[in-house]
Amino acid sequence: MFYLVSIAVLLAAAPSLTQAKAPAQAHNGAQCTPGHAFAPTELAELDFLDVQKRGQSPPLSGSHVLRSVSFVRQNIFPDRHHWLAKQANRFNTLTRERALREAFPIDVGESLDDNTRREAERIMRNKPFLYDALVMVRQVCADGVDLDVVVRDVWTLTPGIGVSRSGGDNETSVSLSDVNVLGSGKAISFEYFDDRDRSGTFINYSDPNLFGTRWTGELVAADNDDGERYGLSVTRPFYALDTPYALGFSADHFVREEDLEFLGDDSFELDVETDEAHLFFARSDGRRKGWVDRYYVGIRYLDEEIFFPTDFPGAGQLSRKFVYPYIGWQTIQDKYVELTDVNRVGIIEDLKLGWSAYAELGWSSDSFGGDGDFLLSRGTVLYRDYLGERQLLTVQGSLSGRYNLDDNVADDVQLSAEVAHLWQQAEKWRFLTSARYVHTKNLPEDKQLTLGGDSGLRGYPTRYQPGDRSVLFTLEQRYYSNAYPFGLLRVGYAGFLDVGRAWFHDDAPDWVPDRDGDHFGTLSNVGVGLRLESIRTRRDRVLHLDIAKPLQDGPGVDNWEITLSGKARF
Repeated sequence: MFYLVSIAVLLAAAPSLTQAKAPAQAHNGAQCTPGHAFAPTELAELDFLDVQKRGQSPPLSGSHVLRSVSFVRQNIFPDRHHWLAKQANRFNTLTRERALREAFPIDVGESLDDNTRREAERIMRNKPFLYDALVMVRQVCADGVDLDVVVRDVWTLTPGIGVSRSGGDNETSVSLSDVNVLGSGKAISFEYFDDRDRSGTFINYSDPNLFGTRWTGELVAADNDDGERYGLSVTRPFYALDTPYALGFSADHFVREEDLEFLGDDSFELDVETDEAHLFFARSDGRRKGWVDRYYVGIRYLDEEIFFPTDFPGAGQLSRKFVYPYIGWQTIQDKYVELTDVNRVGIIEDLKLGWSAYAELGWSSDSFGGDGDFLLSRGTVLYRDYLGERQLLTVQGSLSGRYNLDDNVADDVQLSAEVAHLWQQAEKWRFLTSARYVHTKNLPEDKQLTLGGDSGLRGYPTRYQPGDRSVLFTLEQRYYSNAYPFGLLRVGYAGFLDVGRAWFHDDAPDWVPDRDGDHFGTLSNVGVGLRLESIRTRRDRVLHLDIAKPLQDGPGVDNWEITLSGKARF
């Protein structure tokens, strides 16, 4: 543990071993056509939510060579804000230009068109240490294009004492994290946590541009009351749609206790030890007629030991070991729009439209070191698009499982499908209708499907109903307000109805007690919620405060369920 912490701190503080590329000097040739009309002082104060100004950078026509990139770095708060805001600016280290150049997906001298310009904007905006980004054409010349990239920092050094409640369970944490250490773009976090499953200390270090390259790296270490965890990942990802190849390796060792639960209470405690590793290579021809196809080859390793307590029916030990090469295919439709007030409150979102899918098939055999002959597969699919101007439809699904070639039986099959419809009734009003169905078949004894406060039924305890099938319907009226307290937060409100049930279609496992009573039927709740979106700190969390009233009673069910949590979306 000490060595991992030492390495992480040294890597975070050390400068890149590779010198950052110096920006090419703009040439004031006679054959240049000006782009946007902003002066440098105007770029430094540009309001990212001013839609009219966002559109004042003309689109590029045809393909060009990127000649130079200039970065304009905005403070967390505009200078006109109050004294406290000015102090926050004063003590914040702006993201270094070198870190921005390393993160920018197009190098000087590479080809650039309007699609890659807008994609670069999306990639930069998705960085956790930036609130927003604009990639604007300064001028188009005979020998290339000059860009201005305007970014605004957020406060990333976060000491915290966290308290959250979800599904009747409390979670506390004490942490210190920074996703932009000294403006380097590197992240490190230290945390003590105490939640439903375990308590312990957690350390994580990640570098999105190892030594100034396109490689990423991550180290994870945890010392918990029920075990330990150590992980390492080094990857050269598909950092843009036209990236020609990806390569990566990861390994993880995790010792822990897992619970089998019934009506929100722990029924049995299992000791689990997992070792995993993954090596892959993938290639792509980039965008072709609005689509991107990627082809994967790799090998996965999983070795897992599960120890059941002595009073568990059929107590003993369960082990599984799979070593398998696999092939995979991914397709992505290059279709994005910029919106506000969909999944976030009052900030620009890059919403992926159209189709995307991934499919993978592997074969594990005794000859590779696995336990028997198995076919293993997984896949996901997503479709999102508008039905008219004000109705957004999202359909997504996933399927995973394995087929035992020795016994001719499928097991650990998990299928999920979800449909969501978001209707924009007025400028600030949205109405969400969603339905989710989950289907399992022959789950191993250490796994279970549950429905409760942690999985969308907000008026009930976590992991309340068990089953091998579940269904959940949600109606939610949303309001994205113009409130802007202290220049720090955007505020949204929600009223919701959740209706759902988990049940056993096949025979229940032997350890599950008899299921008599209305609380094993369809459950429902109504409630209201508050959503707080910080625009001055890292932009990957929305604070949820929900108050829900269950409409069916049962063991462990309170009159009101209050949930406080951080989530990635509204």
